Amino acid sequence: MDSLEKLQKKQKDLLKGIEHPRLGNVIGLFEEVGELAKEIMEIEMYGESRKEELGDECADILFSLFSLCESYNIDLEEVYAKKIGKISEKVPKWHEKYGKILGDLREKFD
Repeated sequence: MDSLEKLQKKQKDLLKGIEHPRLGNVIGLFEEVGELAKEIMEIEMYGESRKEELGDECADILFSLFSLCESYNIDLEEVYAKKIGKISEKVPKWHEKYGKILGDLREKFD
């Protein structure tokens, strides 16, 4: 599989000349998140089996996120790697503070 950087560049090349303006990219991302929420509602509340649709909506969100990052010249792979580094320093405290309660909640709701 390609890296995030390669996927982001591939999408940039694909959309060259037909990019949305920055505001359109923000609105598009919110639209896709709403569609993901709808699919989750169908699964969790109504018992629908919609794994393919759920996956499609997740992919749509990534597509929209790449577009947003491109419009602001953000290398998503680079900033994500930095974010994971910062989060990894916090994880031990999170395990201690939230591990049991989150485990109980996963057992209850998943």
